[in-house]
Amino acid sequence: MNQSPSTLTALPIKYLRLVIAIATMILCTVAPSRQAAAQTPATQVSADWKALGWTLPESFAPDQIALFKGLNAARGTWSFKAETVDEDATTALKGNLVTTGGSQGGMASTWSLIWSWPAENPQHAIVENIVAMPEKNQQFGLMLARFGPVKYSEAQLKQRPKDPPTIFMGQWDADKQTVNWRLRSQPGKQDDQAATQEDAPAFEMLVAPDGKISIQNGKNLPAGQVSTGRATARTGEAPQKPQEPEFLTGMHRFTKGSEISDPRIMRYLPVDATNIRLISDRNGHMAHYRISAEAFDTFLAKVWERYRKERAAKPKSWVDYSEESITAALKGSPVGRYEPRVRSTEIIFDKPIVWEPLENTTRYEGPRKRSAAGATYYFDRDTGIAFHDAGYW
Repeated sequence: MNQSPSTLTALPIKYLRLVIAIATMILCTVAPSRQAAAQTPATQVSADWKALGWTLPESFAPDQIALFKGLNAARGTWSFKAETVDEDATTALKGNLVTTGGSQGGMASTWSLIWSWPAENPQHAIVENIVAMPEKNQQFGLMLARFGPVKYSEAQLKQRPKDPPTIFMGQWDADKQTVNWRLRSQPGKQDDQAATQEDAPAFEMLVAPDGKISIQNGKNLPAGQVSTGRATARTGEAPQKPQEPEFLTGMHRFTKGSEISDPRIMRYLPVDATNIRLISDRNGHMAHYRISAEAFDTFLAKVWERYRKERAAKPKSWVDYSEESITAALKGSPVGRYEPRVRSTEIIFDKPIVWEPLENTTRYEGPRKRSAAGATYYFDRDTGIAFHDAGYW
């Protein structure tokens, strides 16, 4: 029986936790950090990149836009024909390709491809996770983690694969609409020997504008991996997600917190805040606002109460805080004068952004996930001025 996309969507999410962690270590060595930058006027923000979920300036290289659009168009279920390799022998096969993910998301754009066969009764699968993150060279770094082949039944499990993936680094060729994937060099190498050796595993991935994906020119690949293959026909559309609120990017001003509908920001910003100045991107946001001491204390107490409930439901996702630690966090620590540091991963500012300093500041830490997601608050009780810096990792 053919599998619909919805039956497999849980798999890539579980694998992506591992893959994004690997990609962050590899790609973020050259990716911009959350540091001081300069604001690009709205007219200089690339509309094409913004449509793909990234607030990047018009100067950012547009070559990979076609790749992102093609991978987004690939979402859904396809039939495919392919060949696997085992030394000099090749095996022809037919199966289903399910593509999920997208360019909208958190720190990275991510897609998952599951090649399973035979078509009517899948027994085997290969999982490919693609991660794209912006780099300082005005390009996106590309990484692909290939798991398998594995038993198709194992591809349904909600646990990390037993065997580590093969990691490839990619180079997009806009003229050929192709990603050239080469084995990542080993840690500790002084040069890129592993990726340039003639006997190193490599293959090409053609990504057509309509989403049809092909694998070609595979060489030196491990036994059982797809060396050549192509999607032949779309058999199912990507599952429709419930309507999501619009995520805010760039600089914004709001009269009151209740005007904001972005759930990522609502989680950290008090609804009673007023005179709000906000800078938001995919990785987090910073907010400068006014609020009464009573309203701030009530909000922070609710933040920690929510932590207790969410940690009870998913204990592995959160840092474990004792009740003594929570009491100390609610009390805060005095820091004196504090000047908000305006930072962004993506936005480029043409002049420094200066927000009103807090003269008599108390610092409050909110709960953190194990990924480091969370917020730090700075509050001047005398003037009712607050600032917070939140990350979504």
